[in-house]
Amino acid sequence: MPRSVGVAGHSGAVIRFGDSMGRVTIVFTVVIVAAVIGSIASYQVKPANYEKLLEKQKKFDEAFEKEFYVEHTKYVETGDRSERLEEMFEHIRQKPDMFRLEMDNHPLPYLTAECTACRALITTYLTYRRVLGWDRDRIAEQAASTCTTLNILTAENCLKIVNKNIDILLYIIDNRPSLTAQTICGVIFQSGTCVLEDPSFLNWSINVAGGGRPITGSKTSPNRAAGDLKIIHITDVHYDPHYRTGYNAVCGEPCCCREGQGIPANPANGAGEWGDYRDCDSPWKAVEDAVRAAARQHPDADYVYYTGDIIDHGVWETTVAGNIVSMTRTYQLFRDVFGSKPVYPVLGNHENNPTNVFAPSYIDRSDFSARWLYDFSADQWASWLPAATQQTIRQGGYYTALVRPGFRIIGMNNNDAYTFNWWILYDPAYLQAQLQWLHDTLLQAEAAGEKVHILAHIPIGAGTSYRTWARQYRRILERFWDVITAQFHGHTHADEFNVFYSLSNPQHAISVGFNGGGTVPFSNYNPNYVVYYVNPQSYQVTDFESWYFSLTEANQNPNRNPIWMQLYSFSRDFQLSNVSPASLDGLVRRFASNPAELRRYWEFKVKRGDPFLAAGCAGDCLLNHLCEIVTNEANDDSKCNALGAIFRNLDDELFDEDK
Repeated sequence: MPRSVGVAGHSGAVIRFGDSMGRVTIVFTVVIVAAVIGSIASYQVKPANYEKLLEKQKKFDEAFEKEFYVEHTKYVETGDRSERLEEMFEHIRQKPDMFRLEMDNHPLPYLTAECTACRALITTYLTYRRVLGWDRDRIAEQAASTCTTLNILTAENCLKIVNKNIDILLYIIDNRPSLTAQTICGVIFQSGTCVLEDPSFLNWSINVAGGGRPITGSKTSPNRAAGDLKIIHITDVHYDPHYRTGYNAVCGEPCCCREGQGIPANPANGAGEWGDYRDCDSPWKAVEDAVRAAARQHPDADYVYYTGDIIDHGVWETTVAGNIVSMTRTYQLFRDVFGSKPVYPVLGNHENNPTNVFAPSYIDRSDFSARWLYDFSADQWASWLPAATQQTIRQGGYYTALVRPGFRIIGMNNNDAYTFNWWILYDPAYLQAQLQWLHDTLLQAEAAGEKVHILAHIPIGAGTSYRTWARQYRRILERFWDVITAQFHGHTHADEFNVFYSLSNPQHAISVGFNGGGTVPFSNYNPNYVVYYVNPQSYQVTDFESWYFSLTEANQNPNRNPIWMQLYSFSRDFQLSNVSPASLDGLVRRFASNPAELRRYWEFKVKRGDPFLAAGCAGDCLLNHLCEIVTNEANDDSKCNALGAIFRNLDDELFDEDK
């Protein structure tokens, strides 16, 4: 287990999780961290005394909030930081390796300290705005200063990222005077002492029709057969037009290898020809190679799924015009390479500008609205999708299309339910509209005898899907478990899957979400894409395989194209008859009793990225990955607890904290 973190309050009391001091970041410029962190999602196993620790932490957080406001106010009045304020800033300073991780993948002690910092800093800034009447420029200047103090970005780039987000945040804060730091941090973290308590964020729902086939057991599927359809799944190319071979890959910012970050004195710190493990996105040649390799290796594929994220992680300097150029070039590549083969795309959270924010359709301010993105996508996707999809794409970036008689695709824009979409704070119930459309579309598909694949960028489960939204989505999944035959996601860059369980009968596995990983190495991964075999009658996935190349080997041979290899064939490598929910539920239980097999899954999940393999994974690390497979919404630990009880009893040495 990781050495744990303590955070001291003004009284000197310490909430201890171990013996070392963590340094993490969440500020009113939580906007900054949310915008610049990477996309790796995971799950954090909770200690047995977690509830008791939370009670202590709540008291500590209250004291920390009050003291931070007092100390920070003195600083803004005098210009002098007290020794205590310097100490508090030190406690919340970002650890460099946290940049590449989604919030829920931060170790539990860091998450606890981040929550404390979030509440303290947002309370402070809310007071500056609402009580002291600070104007936009003063808040922006102070937030940028905090960003610089915490070494998140350079001073210049801190100001850029604050200015990209500040107007949206102030609009939300000013128009929602009841919005508190507890609610804001509760939406972002959804755990620990940062949990939602506001009923307006918890109690909205959609209308779910009665009927449907009863769930009497875990869902099964046919085995792979010669006549199966073949689908290529490409995701998260993250094309960086500013990538330059040889430029600094250890730049100290959240995204490196970029023009303007300079050439390092040590050539070993320079960006590789085909990408780089170290917090870097993809050069165009790597994007093009991945798409062409998939088409070349699988000319018999019937369809192509693309589950979002074309735009790079340099979020402090993205622009609408720049995003349009990158997306146009990428979509044209798909058209050139796959020709008349149907491509079914969805939007990623990086496609909009600013990153992550997808306003309600009734917000018509041009600087807030995502209308430009929806109109652009409707135009770009018109060559692949039927004309009937235009209305919903232009309305909200989502659609449904009949692929062939009996088989329908639903492409969702579930980025609106990403917990870093600030508009959730403005009106959480605006998320109802697309979910209700999803339900109604499935109801029509059921009546027509159709089976459905759902494509969406953000995985649903333990990660950063807004919990109330995830619960309503699960109600839909429960009602239409026999209509929805598979789900396909991206975002995490990990080659993984999630098993979904019935709400009414949690022992029954009813669906699987397959993640295509990503062709981008950000961070520490090898690039990959996934191929699925799909039964042409039931439209269930019968098997899948992943293809990748070693980034180390490719960069050692920069003058030739990377060598793509099969990473795994899932049924073969895990000795399964098929990959149905029932079969994968059985595999998960096998993982719980066989750490060696679970570790093999982990190697495939991280795509044998050399930095991951060098760091290794055992004990709670493996258990975290196991729990992520079966966690269907934030804070639902029931499946994890059951598997953890099996896993922990295997070998106590796996969890020896002295090692």
